[in-house]
This record gives sequence, structure tokens and C-alpha cells, in this order.
Amino acid sequence: MYNVLLPVDIETDRALSQVDILESLPADAAEIEVTLLHVYESVDAPADEAGSSVIDDINESIEDLRGIPDSLEAVEARLDELGIAHARELHVGDAADAILAVGGDRDVDAIVLGMRKRSPVGKALFGSVSQSVILNADRPVIVGKPSDD
Repeated sequence: MYNVLLPVDIETDRALSQVDILESLPADAAEIEVTLLHVYESVDAPADEAGSSVIDDINESIEDLRGIPDSLEAVEARLDELGIAHARELHVGDAADAILAVGGDRDVDAIVLGMRKRSPVGKALFGSVSQSVILNADRPVIVGKPSDD
């Protein structure tokens, strides 16, 4: 079994391009198991007279407040079509930290990242999350470009 971590943000096209990367792996769909990860950015505001417990409560219920992103549901539907087993994890906090932690906790064989389309100048640098994951991961990171649809 080839275990892959596929972090998904809110951009559906990029998320589906990550599935295209999975399809290009030299493995049968039945041999791939995917952990889908979506990380909600935590609310970080100075405590007011209500105290920090209000912010903590918001962060604890952030999934209910923001809902499941369409991108995550689109990827799950596509993986179902392909017959690729998958599980969903939702976290709150720093995306790069969550990706690295889940990758280690699940002992994945690889992390599959999607990249944003960038201008010629922007191509010189990866996004901060991607760059942090690439530089700090202790396992292979597969980076794919968005499809040109």
C-alpha cells in the first residue's frame, strides 16, 4: 500500500490537479491510500473584555462555522470515481505545521502538493506553505503544477 498525504486548500482546480498527480503515480488505484487534509486558519485576535475563551471557542467550532470546502468534497468525489481509498482529517492552525505533523503521524510515503500558477517573477519562489513543507519534510514531497484547462 502506498500512503499519500494530500493537503487540500479552498482552490478546487489546484486540489483536482493534485489528484491528477496521484493518477500519474506508478501504482494501481487499489494500492494507493490517501489522507486528505484541510487546515482551517485559526482566528488569532487579541483578547478583549470577554477574554481569550471566546477566541478558543471560535477555533474549536471553526469547522461548523466555515463548513467543509467545496474543493475537499470535489477531491473526495474524484477519488471515489478512481477507486482510491481515502480518509479526511481537519485541523486548525498553521498549514505547514499541520501537514508535517499529519505526514509524520500517518507515516505517509509521500506528500503531494499542488502549486499556484505564478507570474515569471513569482516562479522564482514557492508559496510559504509549500516552501516550508519542502524544506522541512522528512519524506518525499511531490509537487505538481496546476492543469492548463
